[in-house]
Amino acid sequence: MNKIKCLIIDDEPSTAGILQSYIRELDALELVGTYYDAVDALVYLQQNPVDLLFMDVMLPKITGDAFLKLLPSRPRIIFLANRRKRWIPGYDEYVLDCLVKPIAFEDFVASIDRCYESIPPVLRRLLPPRAKRLARRRGSFVYLYSGQAMVKVYLNEVLFIEGVRNYARVKTIEKDIVILQGLAALDAKLSGKGFMRIHRSVIASLSKITAFGDYTVEIGPHIFPVSKPFRARVLARLRELTKNV
Repeated sequence: MNKIKCLIIDDEPSTAGILQSYIRELDALELVGTYYDAVDALVYLQQNPVDLLFMDVMLPKITGDAFLKLLPSRPRIIFLANRRKRWIPGYDEYVLDCLVKPIAFEDFVASIDRCYESIPPVLRRLLPPRAKRLARRRGSFVYLYSGQAMVKVYLNEVLFIEGVRNYARVKTIEKDIVILQGLAALDAKLSGKGFMRIHRSVIASLSKITAFGDYTVEIGPHIFPVSKPFRARVLARLRELTKNV
């Protein structure tokens, strides 16, 4: 057991995207799949065992509890809910926690701690050391002027940036940051760092794009038009990133 194999089942792409980024932060975790549909997830789980399942308590057409009864073997489970699910720790030894959306990183880590403690010691020793597992590798960052302070913004947490007159709204995984800077200056500042201007009022993080077509780009539930002056360059770059997928 080199890593804890994780699977996400949630019909909200934004929540799934947040969990994907959190899982990548911890050395002991490995994401093996993300499903928005319970039937597709069930087919996968019937053929591929996983160690930890992140699952919405209310999937389309089926509840989380009912879905668990269909599984051939029971992994450890962390429920996801829009509000706190009423559950008693210990009523089911496999259910470790219920995370409330939007999911904070600190709550996520606390749930992973419960998973870690539930693993038999003989297997736990095969996982990365605890200190290393909890170290959040947040990567590169920039300082941006917000209000009367310079705010550190970690680039791998940014979803997109929207321009509003002389201001910009930086949408991150956890929050919005309003900064006193125009989009042109930000575009230059982020050049070569995994971001691309897709519209006169939008800069997108390429790694956070979940779908794209000839005229639109999707980042989770957010859909943005790709304006004509940027279209050829944006599509060429996205096709380059996906040609080996």
